[in-house]
Amino acid sequence: MSDDTQTSRWERVARWFLVLSYGVGSPLFALAEFRTGMFSERFDFPPEFLYLTSGVQFLAALMLFQRRFVPWSIVVLTVLSVGAIYSHFRIDSPLTALPALAYTAIQVWYGFRVYRNAGDPG
Repeated sequence: MSDDTQTSRWERVARWFLVLSYGVGSPLFALAEFRTGMFSERFDFPPEFLYLTSGVQFLAALMLFQRRFVPWSIVVLTVLSVGAIYSHFRIDSPLTALPALAYTAIQVWYGFRVYRNAGDPG
């Protein structure tokens, strides 16, 4: 198995991980916020802001299916995950920021791979 095949496999794994986790997680997050109000209370954000960010995450996840929108989607998702990291630190809960930090790392790696492969003809 060549390195190119292995790399493209990891890129596909990263893309599907992001699509599935944001595609399923964002609506569930919005539903949990709607039913409990827990996140708006904890982070001191209006619920509408959390619904908006969930919707943007969901749309950005869907945009990962269109090759021409992938760079924009990665930028949007990375900005939102950096915002999540900031939000967790703002409420003095740095350990709960670890998942957002992991998402940021995956998105930056995937974005770098997309950018690097943009010039490749294949």
